Amino acid sequence: MTDSLTRRGFLGTLAAGAAASLVGCGGSSSGSADPGELTTIVVWDRAGAHAKARQEFFRTWNAQQGKSLGIQVTYEPQATDKYEEIVRLGFQTKRAPDLFHSPSAQLGAFVAAGWVQPLPDLVAKAVLDKAAPYHQKNSELVWGGVPYAVPTTAFTNRMLINVELFEKAGLDPDAPPATFAEVREAAAAITKIGKGEAFGMIVPIKATGFRQWSVDIPLMAGDAALAQFGLFNAATQTYESAKYAPIIELYRAMIVDKTAYPGAATLTGDVAINAFGKGESGMYITSSAAVSSLADLGSTVKAVAAPLPVPDGQRLARSPMNAGYPYAISSTSQNPEKAAKVFEVMVGDGVQEALAAKAAPPLNGSVWDSAAIKDNALLQQFRPDELDRQWPKTPGGLLQVEGESVDQTVEKLLLDPSAALGPALTAMQQRMQAAYDAAVKSGEIDPQEFQA
Repeated sequence: MTDSLTRRGFLGTLAAGAAASLVGCGGSSSGSADPGELTTIVVWDRAGAHAKARQEFFRTWNAQQGKSLGIQVTYEPQATDKYEEIVRLGFQTKRAPDLFHSPSAQLGAFVAAGWVQPLPDLVAKAVLDKAAPYHQKNSELVWGGVPYAVPTTAFTNRMLINVELFEKAGLDPDAPPATFAEVREAAAAITKIGKGEAFGMIVPIKATGFRQWSVDIPLMAGDAALAQFGLFNAATQTYESAKYAPIIELYRAMIVDKTAYPGAATLTGDVAINAFGKGESGMYITSSAAVSSLADLGSTVKAVAAPLPVPDGQRLARSPMNAGYPYAISSTSQNPEKAAKVFEVMVGDGVQEALAAKAAPPLNGSVWDSAAIKDNALLQQFRPDELDRQWPKTPGGLLQVEGESVDQTVEKLLLDPSAALGPALTAMQQRMQAAYDAAVKSGEIDPQEFQA
């Protein structure tokens, strides 16, 4: 690790706690002293449909390949809403797993705390070469120029369109709205023909990651210089938070006009996808994860995935994506070599094919072409192409910022149409910039980490 990573002030308490708890710690309780017995490798993951697919995969794998390798995988899904907290507690109480899903936004903190292994030390070069497109210098999975995790799913972003509602409203689903103004016009037309039963667009303010996925992404799509969490420009080392205005104005207008699905202020992700799946909304900006959710719901809505809309006057410059569900090897594992063997299985085509059978978007091209999903027309529309680019890491979540968070400011502005955007966004920009400049000056953050 570079010096800049080992002395991150924003991780002071976390790193100190980790260091204290890991002193003399041999890692997870996995493993067996008897070489004739199977070595247990504990894997932690976020609970959900994907976890169920992986769990089923490893039941079969344990009985066949695992047994021949002398490995028994204990796969343990953890509570979704408290997953990051559970991981931290696991390391601090010396009960960490051998291998775990490491959310990309948290990986920098885990690296600084010394909880994850550098992958080149343990993982075959062929595995890392396959993930190379997602291991650019400014990737969330790379710190100090070293990859610490490998992703397994391709969460590309599109605007889902209900074909039937578009056609009833006199709109052409083959010529979807490309700008925010066109989105607002389409939403009004759909709401008019919906007659209180269908609405123009879903704006799920209480969905997990709403600001990240539904606010930042469309802005980044039209401006390739921006990164998330405050709209950071790595080239200039400045925050450009004033650029939040167009999307806040769009969502505000649709909420006030009642062309957004009702209850935006309290709308969660589960309710949102359920509403779209029942044909109650014409548009929904979302990731490829929505395809498996619609499949689970048994939705019969005819949907297509359109390119992301961008602010008026801009053109689609990229389609920011997240090479998601990355996995990392714990630095505390007592059996790092065998953990690495399981890791290579976790990120390999076999598990991705098992997930694809559940309509989850794989990362590897060979799985996209496999029988499991080659005929899934909607999922194939989310397949990464030349405009789908891994979003860059951002310092936003690593800063000690005084006052309101970015999420709090964005939500307040959305829910109060009378609040002036300019002063609030300027104040946000100043808070973020002050925190970033202070962190760079003190040496707590290395600005090179965020450069392309």
